[in-house]
Amino acid sequence: MVNGRTRYYLILAAAVLFVAAFLIFQPYSVTSPWDSYTSPARRYLDAAARGDSLGLSGRSSSTAAVRWALEASRRQPESLAVWAQHAGAWAGNRRGDTAEVFLGIRNSKCDMVLEFVGSGESAKVARASSPCFEPR
Repeated sequence: MVNGRTRYYLILAAAVLFVAAFLIFQPYSVTSPWDSYTSPARRYLDAAARGDSLGLSGRSSSTAAVRWALEASRRQPESLAVWAQHAGAWAGNRRGDTAEVFLGIRNSKCDMVLEFVGSGESAKVARASSPCFEPR
């Protein structure tokens, strides 16, 4: 026969197993389809923050994207460095092999739009824009 404590130990063990299963499987966690663009975007922004024209040309598919990045770097290199570390893709539109991806960082009201050609780690920036990095 089960004594009074054993029942509580069984309930506690079941609760621990339930919590562990919930944390492992996370039934409501969804990965954004745009997350695959976060890494190429950060590499592009990092090259821009450093003013690395060679690195930018390797991460871009157009001279306009290189020009925009270098001009933004001349105006606000510290801001670009923050974006390079913390930017995350949160939305976008896909047309064929081109994707227009919206980036943001926490505690910022500003967004950035990068147009990529290709997908995944090999995606290259074709166009970049952000109201926060435009000339005033």
